[in-house]
Amino acid sequence: MNNRHFLSLGAIALAALLTGGPLKAGTDDHVHLHGFVSQAMLYSTGNNYYGESRDGSTDFMEAGLYGHYRLTPKSFLSAQITTRDAGTTDNGSVELDYLFADIKALENSSSGLGFRIGRVRNSYGLYNDTRDVLFTRPSILMPQAIYFEGNGLREILFASDGAQLYSYWDKDNNSTSLTMTYGLNRDIEDKVLKNLLGPSADLVNDASVDSPIFVKLLHNQDGGRRRFAVSLLDLSINLDTVLPQSPSVDLVANSLVLSGQLNLSRWSFTSEAAYTSVEYRGIQGGEDSDISSAYLQTQYRLLPELSMFSRYEYSMSDLQESGSSSTGHWVVGGQWTPTPSWIVSADYYYMRGTSGVPMGDNAGRQLDSRTQVFAIMVGYRF
Repeated sequence: MNNRHFLSLGAIALAALLTGGPLKAGTDDHVHLHGFVSQAMLYSTGNNYYGESRDGSTDFMEAGLYGHYRLTPKSFLSAQITTRDAGTTDNGSVELDYLFADIKALENSSSGLGFRIGRVRNSYGLYNDTRDVLFTRPSILMPQAIYFEGNGLREILFASDGAQLYSYWDKDNNSTSLTMTYGLNRDIEDKVLKNLLGPSADLVNDASVDSPIFVKLLHNQDGGRRRFAVSLLDLSINLDTVLPQSPSVDLVANSLVLSGQLNLSRWSFTSEAAYTSVEYRGIQGGEDSDISSAYLQTQYRLLPELSMFSRYEYSMSDLQESGSSSTGHWVVGGQWTPTPSWIVSADYYYMRGTSGVPMGDNAGRQLDSRTQVFAIMVGYRF
């Protein structure tokens, strides 16, 4: 672990002490404070993944402090600060992940309607709004087919500065919720651009995400035994370039995600599929690209504290064209939770194709068409 890790973790720990830490959460019903930290070791063949992983890398660390303060019975403030080091996709600096005011406008015993204002978490798929906590995601690395982890898109997908409307309905042992987010324009950091565009990022002066919209409808049956969701994403990325023949470029992305999960006593089956259309628009014309992607994951619980899983991910761009390209990922792994506060995960990834491989971690070298990643991660939460 490098000095940057220690400085970032120190800042998180100091914030916990100044706010009273978990002890305060237990003595004041108005305040709830929790945190998490996880550290991984990765070794890869083919391409680097989160640092110089072909020689072994510890450049994958996550830590956060989150909580909420209840203002009134129908309103509260919620915030999370995190530090995340993930090779070139994140540099380990302490950042404000989200900070919003939550106000319930209507509420009764079975339904409610409210809104959030500030930097809000985007509801997208089954795991986007809890993707940073090792305990609440399906594996060490998120499914690339849906969540674009290696492309450095977490900053764009995870949260938006704007407003969010939400509602829910509960009946018997079933529940339904609807979340809609409208975000304001937001600048894109250089680290995100480098992972999106590779060397071409040097041709961009400024970049921004314009008016992102996220919509998610989630339905739980039989207390979560069956879960179904539909998610919609609409956003545009504006690039101001140094090229006189194309000073401005717009990338407009629209995505539809269908999610389903079945939880049995020992088995869980999860699948998500997405169709994404991307339009490139510049002064000299445009180009369209379509991406179809999906994954299927099975999990088996050997013991309440020990489970294993397998997953296959597949994505294809420009499905209707003869020159289409595809990517496939095979993943197997296991999780051990000796206590509710500790978790140890170990995964193996076999990746065919370069989609999802962090460009910044492989700068100056030709990408290999095959990548294997061995990863182990230890996490703690309070």
